[in-house]
Amino acid sequence: MILVGLGEAGKNIAELFKPHTKNYKIIILDENNGIDKKDSVEQYDEDPIKFKQRGLKSHDEAILFVCGSGKIAGASLRVLEALKDYKTTVCYIVPDLEFASKLESRRHRVHFGVLQEYARSGMIEEMLVLDNKTIFQIAGHGTASNYYEKVNFFIYSTIQNLMFMKHVDCVFGKLHEKKEISRISTIGIGSLDSEDEALLYDLNNITESVYMMNIEEEDMDNDQNLIPTCQQIVRENKSKERDTSFAIWLSDTENHFYSMHYTHFIQE
Repeated sequence: MILVGLGEAGKNIAELFKPHTKNYKIIILDENNGIDKKDSVEQYDEDPIKFKQRGLKSHDEAILFVCGSGKIAGASLRVLEALKDYKTTVCYIVPDLEFASKLESRRHRVHFGVLQEYARSGMIEEMLVLDNKTIFQIAGHGTASNYYEKVNFFIYSTIQNLMFMKHVDCVFGKLHEKKEISRISTIGIGSLDSEDEALLYDLNNITESVYMMNIEEEDMDNDQNLIPTCQQIVRENKSKERDTSFAIWLSDTENHFYSMHYTHFIQE
């Protein structure tokens, strides 16, 4: 898989995957680092982007990491043009708008809207939306010198775990194939002990969901309430008239779950 980190936030997340370069081709595009510094969003949108072909041909999927509030996010469509031959997901980081300037908020609104339309039209495979402010509440923050470090690592580890489950067979259950039109998504996380779930973006008008349960081997062998607990989580989601399924993977950490939630409705 090709991972493209665009801008400071995208770069910092993509670089965390470097220990796994056997599985990923990592491309960094930041000011004067793979892309020339520009004075405006429009200038970033003007110049085509071409990637060196070495190491790209062995991949057929890509993820673009980008936060839409920066000027450099204006290069997003040029990056997607360069990735047109790949099944590409845009991992879009929503900035903390409470402390963003009016200009940054305006950039976010424009990029957020345009990239969603790209997803809805099928020009990209999926737009995965994650909210910085929500992830801060879950992962916490660092000091002034590494304020975003925990958030970036949380995003990296979550996506890395999802990629692992995508390529490893589950031990129970089956996830349904999402509808072709369901291209706007977010991730949820939770504990089976409390059945509480936290969405990493407040996705509106969810139409379908999949739950990926991570269970310790001892509980897989001995907990008779395990399947009913999983079914209850799914049952509550199905009561909202969403297509929902679940599967179980063995885990060497305490029991938890990830979920993917999808919609075809544009998020405001």
